[in-house]
Amino acid sequence: MRFAGLAARIIAASIGLAALGATLAVTTGIAAAQDARAKRPAQGSATTQAVTAQLKAAIALTRGSKAEAGYAQLVAALDAADRLDVTGKPEDAQFVMGCYYQATSALRAVKRDELAEKLFVRAMQSKAAAQSPPANADVLLEYAILTSDHARIQEAVPLYLKAIALFNGYWGEGSEESLIANDKLAVALSANGSPASATNLGRRNFELAQKALGNDHRTTWKLANNYADMLREIGAPAKALELDLFAIEKRAKHYGENHLNTLVTVNNAGQDFLNLGRFDEARRYFRRHRAIAAVLAPNDPSFAGQADAWLFYTDMLAAGDTAMPAANLERLEAIVANEENFADFLRIKAAVLAAGQREQRGERDKGLRLRETALKISTRAFTAQHPVSFEIELGIAEALIATDARLAVQKFAALDRAMFDWMKREIGTAGDRAVAEAIRAHADHLLFAFGRFATGAGTSVAQPAFAAAVLRWKSLGGADATALRQLETELAGKDEETARLLRTALRLNGEKQELFSSGNIDDWARAVWRRQDEAEKALDQRLAAIGVTLPRQPVRPAQLLAPREAVVNYFITRQWKADRQSEAPLAATVLYAIIGTAQAEPRVVNLGDPGRMVDVGVRTEIARLRSTRATVPDLATSGRFQNLEARLIAPLEPLLADKTTLYIVPDGFLFAVPFALLSGRDGGLLEDRFTIRMLTSPDALIVIHARETLEQRGAILLAGGIDYGVPGPMPLPATKTEIEAIARLARARGAAVEMLTGGGVGETVLRKAIGKVRIAHLATHGFYHDSTPSGLDTLWQSGIVLSGAGDLRLPVPDEGDGYLYAFELMDWDLSGLDLLVLSACETGRGDESFVSGLRGLPTALGIAGARRSLLTLWPVADEGTANFAVRFYEHLASGLTYSDALRQTRRDARDGKVTGAADPAVWAAFVLFEG
Repeated sequence: MRFAGLAARIIAASIGLAALGATLAVTTGIAAAQDARAKRPAQGSATTQAVTAQLKAAIALTRGSKAEAGYAQLVAALDAADRLDVTGKPEDAQFVMGCYYQATSALRAVKRDELAEKLFVRAMQSKAAAQSPPANADVLLEYAILTSDHARIQEAVPLYLKAIALFNGYWGEGSEESLIANDKLAVALSANGSPASATNLGRRNFELAQKALGNDHRTTWKLANNYADMLREIGAPAKALELDLFAIEKRAKHYGENHLNTLVTVNNAGQDFLNLGRFDEARRYFRRHRAIAAVLAPNDPSFAGQADAWLFYTDMLAAGDTAMPAANLERLEAIVANEENFADFLRIKAAVLAAGQREQRGERDKGLRLRETALKISTRAFTAQHPVSFEIELGIAEALIATDARLAVQKFAALDRAMFDWMKREIGTAGDRAVAEAIRAHADHLLFAFGRFATGAGTSVAQPAFAAAVLRWKSLGGADATALRQLETELAGKDEETARLLRTALRLNGEKQELFSSGNIDDWARAVWRRQDEAEKALDQRLAAIGVTLPRQPVRPAQLLAPREAVVNYFITRQWKADRQSEAPLAATVLYAIIGTAQAEPRVVNLGDPGRMVDVGVRTEIARLRSTRATVPDLATSGRFQNLEARLIAPLEPLLADKTTLYIVPDGFLFAVPFALLSGRDGGLLEDRFTIRMLTSPDALIVIHARETLEQRGAILLAGGIDYGVPGPMPLPATKTEIEAIARLARARGAAVEMLTGGGVGETVLRKAIGKVRIAHLATHGFYHDSTPSGLDTLWQSGIVLSGAGDLRLPVPDEGDGYLYAFELMDWDLSGLDLLVLSACETGRGDESFVSGLRGLPTALGIAGARRSLLTLWPVADEGTANFAVRFYEHLASGLTYSDALRQTRRDARDGKVTGAADPAVWAAFVLFEG
């Protein structure tokens, strides 16, 4: 709870979690660190009495509204202190730095920070500071707080980190002093627009306090309170509530019910319940706040007024869209105007609620002014780039739809760009998946509103802007990733050194985003971060050396299409409930199809609720395919997949009338839909009418037309007939036959073939071999497990099985365990591959992602740089898989492109020309993901 307004803020620079994590662990090498729990040295005695008296008089003068005269006297007192011989005298050095601490605190108390800063600089340059007394930490920390209070967060963070290192060295990393210093840094980061870094640190501080100090220590409660503040600010009230309830129990027991600390946390819990829409509980806690305030009234009568205001606001919010009596509306607006007595959060909420009421009355100008007032409060209290400010700006954009659609488009587009840049930074520093999802939820709300606007009132003007936003958000890559891909394609074969650096930068950036958005913040993740920084520096140096720059306006993927081609980019928007931890956290979802062609601006089609579109029957059918061997009658008579054409393709027909090739980019659950089974208008299959190519992202169009036919003499790696060990997975004898048949085809065209079989197919051997070939074909077991029951990350729940697997082990980075997890594969460099075939079960599956549509092997392979991946959606029969794969290579050898070869192999299977593959459960399971 914040009872007073915060100082003005500006947009903060990114504070990387890796840098924080590395620096926070530093301890100094000073002698005092030998005793991590050393007591603070005592202040000097007789020799320092004169300085003490002089300093005391100067402070009194400063507090007596004579700051300039007081400052001069402070300088004189510090001159005298500096003349003390502190060399080798720790107690005297401590005394001098203590004088600086008192002097700067006195100036800060009378709001003369410019004078305090002069003394901070002088303090750190003093002879006493060079002796490294414990008071150095206190002075540095206060200097850091001053700079962050003035929105100079880039200057402040190094000061905080130096102070924290000193606290760690003097009193230990888990000491109360160190924990409080870390908390000061976390609060500063939160207030200056880096909530992910702040929340990471807040969580770390609280967990360390629990371990080092215990749950019954007052500093542990303080850190819980502040960590909850950070969670509430980014929109995670359910997690904040857990902490606030813990702090209330402890504080009430220790301090008593009628204590300021108890009141603060009780109010915070009320806000949590309010944000969760649990109005009765919110009222109960605000009434409890009111009762405590009545007891504290002699000390500060404003507490009761704040409690009354929160209770009133709760009643007004709980009334929903009901028209508010004029007197209540005026009271609400009075809260907004009263900066002195009401918290910033309350004033912001009151302004937004009052704005909605004014707009409901037709007073749109007044409503807009109230929203702009809320934005001013939020920008001052937090920053312009903060979740609270973004939500207000979204309200402004939506309010403009009714009065000025073009201006609304501008607002939506500007907010989209600002939030995207902020999101990339914050997702990249989020050390907790729940925090990453809380941050992403704000973007989801923007895109949900933007899509509704683009297909409603703003159809004619908003659709291109919404389509551009979707292109950015599909992978969090944006224009930067598109520019890197475009330049790499232009330089490939001409300047391989630069092209290699471009591919490395792309791969490591994608890997970093996956690692950090998933919350897997460990030494491996930090190593990836460092490697990515090094790769970017090497790339920048190379581009500067050859005089090349990245395209400022990268090509729009649809510009690369031929006249009779179209890209269908599916995109799901989500509107979340306040409690994202509930069993049903989504309030609404809408699936859009963004149609891109070379001839026109992109068009957006609202396809409705994907939960109804891909209905329970379809999901059940796919689940059955994953667990059983489906038969022809099952698929032929169910009609489940055939009906999907009417839902996914038919509404797009007016835009596809003259098209012969569709590039489909799925999203979410659509990655699991077998588009090869969708029916066409004439009763046949959709792929009889269109050439269908599946892309992992829209900007894959930049790269997929390079090297899209088989290099007749290109080297190929084949792995099959693998010995898994005992006990281990069931042997797959047909895989040996499969790779031998493919090897004969390859050798017949003069290609180099490397075969791995038996017990020698381990990760180390495979990784070394795969970097030397154009095609890698791995015939083995694949696996995928839903991450929800176990809580394990999906990239640790999917992969393939190699030699020596034996019993399934815990998923950890281990090149000798026989399990190649998607998480490990993501870190491989597969950019030399034209095609990777995983002739295994369920390799095309994954979990829906809040970042890139799907998390699983397709994600990992795309990040690793594989140009194309032939995967499966469900378990397939051993013999049918082998024969299907051989026929696929026969068509490749005849000169067909990779996509056409798959299409023709499916036709052959349907016509009974591929033994064991006529069942749609075999041929429809294969999907070629490109890009």
